[in-house]
Amino acid sequence: MLKLTILTPERRLLVTQEVEEVTVPGFRGELNILEGHAPLITTLETGVLRWKLKGKDRQDLAAISWGYCQVNAQGVNVLGAIVDTPEEIDLPSAKEKLANAEKKIMNEVTSEEEISALTKEIAHSRVKIELAEKIIK
Repeated sequence: MLKLTILTPERRLLVTQEVEEVTVPGFRGELNILEGHAPLITTLETGVLRWKLKGKDRQDLAAISWGYCQVNAQGVNVLGAIVDTPEEIDLPSAKEKLANAEKKIMNEVTSEEEISALTKEIAHSRVKIELAEKIIK
C-alpha cells in the first residue's frame, strides 16, 4: 500500500492518502513512483505533480515550485515550497506575473540573485498557466 503526503510550510495538501501511483518532477527528470519503489530522497524542480488516488479513475494534479521527495517503506512524502492545485490558480494573475517577470528579466535585472529569483518565478508561472489551461479545456 502506497501512501502519499504533500506538505508546504503553510499547509497540508494531502496526509497519508492511499494512492496507486505518484509522478514527481525530479531534479533530473520525471519520476513515476509505484508501490514497492526503492527508497530514495531527491530534490524536485518546478513542474506538475501527479497522483492517482486508490480506486479513482482520474489523476489529481498540482503545480509545485520546487521541493523534496522522500520515498520509503511507508510511502511518498513531498515537501514543496509552493504547491497550487488547479482550483487555486488564478489564470489572469499567473499570466500577469509571468509577463512582469519576463519584462523585468529582460530590462531591469542587475544581479545574479535577481536573475535566479525571476527565473524561478517565470518557471512556476508557466507551470501554473499550463495546469490551469489543461483543466479549463
